[in-house]
Amino acid sequence: MGGFRRLVLFVFSLAGLACLAALALPWYGLYTEQIAELEAQASYVLAVEVCLAMTAAWLAWNLLRSLFSRRRVSSIAVMDIEGGVITVAKSAVASQASHVVEASGLGVAKHVEVKARKRGPVDVEVRVAPYESIDVTEQAPVLHAALVSGLVAMCGERLGVVSVEFLEPRDTSSLADVSYDEDGEDEEGMAHGASSLSGVTDGQGLASEDVADTTGDITIPMRAEKED
Repeated sequence: MGGFRRLVLFVFSLAGLACLAALALPWYGLYTEQIAELEAQASYVLAVEVCLAMTAAWLAWNLLRSLFSRRRVSSIAVMDIEGGVITVAKSAVASQASHVVEASGLGVAKHVEVKARKRGPVDVEVRVAPYESIDVTEQAPVLHAALVSGLVAMCGERLGVVSVEFLEPRDTSSLADVSYDEDGEDEEGMAHGASSLSGVTDGQGLASEDVADTTGDITIPMRAEKED
């Protein structure tokens, strides 16, 4: 039990005991004079009403839980055989999904949620934290196929929907890495133009012919002139 749940349980239990004591003691004739004096004070009456409301809400909540809460499934029946049933723990399915993600080399599985009923389909949601920026359109289908293949080996035909969510990568980098100089010009394009220009000049730096640098459908004429 976590610390917050323990605190809530303590507070509501204490309120219930206080409310029970305030109402039961006069009924049994105990401390009647003292309680009568306290009932003359508005703060005491308000405290009893608050404790009574908390106790009623707590009892109503537990009543609803007992009526409508579902039993948590810790294991999944994946195969019926003669004389028995083969089951797999949900934790084993989550561990298999984590192993597939780590084996792919893309990253680690931060959270794996397995949703299943005793006889229904098994849905798996995996949150992946990549080691670095990846091309999701290219890598995601490969990882999804690997997850399906690995989980089918455990869940068989009961495997339902397999969802993959990519979180922020540990090492963020741009997938389109283009460097620019101080004037905002593309250094890679300038280097390409310079290399094309040097390929058509002779040893004295004279242009032997006009050069056309073509990028896509755009053609830029370039001419090298003799240095003074």
